Amino acid sequence: METSQVPAETADQPVVPWGWSREFRMALYKPGTRVRRSGSWETVSHVSLRRNDLAVYLVGSVEPVDPVELELEPTVFTTERVPERY
Repeated sequence: METSQVPAETADQPVVPWGWSREFRMALYKPGTRVRRSGSWETVSHVSLRRNDLAVYLVGSVEPVDPVELELEPTVFTTERVPERY
């Protein structure tokens, strides 16, 4: 009977449930953010949340855009408290 060993680099890391970690990545839409839509660069004017749907409005456009149509590098967030920088 063979016994498997845990590699040394993962033995020190705590086991966390799936989806939980010290950091996570999420698209952050806010006024002034540059996004790509259909191959061209656009700027976010404002964002609204209605009936649990996120609507992103672009500069120069009256109609909202579905975030699925936009490309944006995800922002890294931390789930740990960090001291404020002064």
